[in-house]
Amino acid sequence: MELYDPRPTVAIPDLNGKYERFLLALEHAPPAEHFLVFLGDMIDDGPGVRQILQHLRQIHAEHGLQVLAGNHEELMINALCGLPGERHPIDPTPRDTPEWQRWLRNGGRATLGSYNSKQELISDVQWLMQHSKRWFIRRRWLYSHATRPHPAQQPISPEQRTSAGADLLLWDRPTSTANLYELREDLIGSVHGHTPRPQPDRLLGPDRKPAWFIDLGKHARDIAIHHSETGAHVLKAPPLVQESRPQPTAQVRFSTLFRKKAT
Repeated sequence: MELYDPRPTVAIPDLNGKYERFLLALEHAPPAEHFLVFLGDMIDDGPGVRQILQHLRQIHAEHGLQVLAGNHEELMINALCGLPGERHPIDPTPRDTPEWQRWLRNGGRATLGSYNSKQELISDVQWLMQHSKRWFIRRRWLYSHATRPHPAQQPISPEQRTSAGADLLLWDRPTSTANLYELREDLIGSVHGHTPRPQPDRLLGPDRKPAWFIDLGKHARDIAIHHSETGAHVLKAPPLVQESRPQPTAQVRFSTLFRKKAT
């Protein structure tokens, strides 16, 4: 039987490899006092992917948390492990496959560039695959990356896929009640990332229950969070400080550490 955890839930949306946004969220929601739910897209675009995933693993071990899969995690796993039904052991050596090219076009170079070794990346990807969920329920709130799950998830119903086979829970961008499913009767609302908004946005589903969308976009320095008791808040980033020396770019590290195998 699971022990009761009195901590309120704080949902943290897409970090996009920005470690400073991760730290900003932790400053306002210390994990010893809050149960953290990360809404997916922790990776890609920014240079801090390894720092984020290492810190997530530390918090998970010390306090518990929940990570959700986003579309960028799906892109990475498809590139490193093959498509569902064709999975193979994790291999971070770039290959000329559609999955690899799609991931690299969508921020994968930054993820590769944040690692010092292939084994570190493999370890973090294994941890993500073991612990990520597609949606999560806590204290009558439902959390998922892009939208609400179809009520008949088993685990993925045909209604939850696009015509191209993509998982709407990871890829959809709801703009009205037309593409928001009703929640179970015992739930009071849902929280999502994925679709950038200038401010946290509250939609009402067909059940008249709120669906919060709190991703401010991958270029934002501020970050929004959703607190299960006090609602959505925007956390303001401190002023930028000029770096004293240039840092190696993700492109340079990608080319030196994850070059293709010689043929």
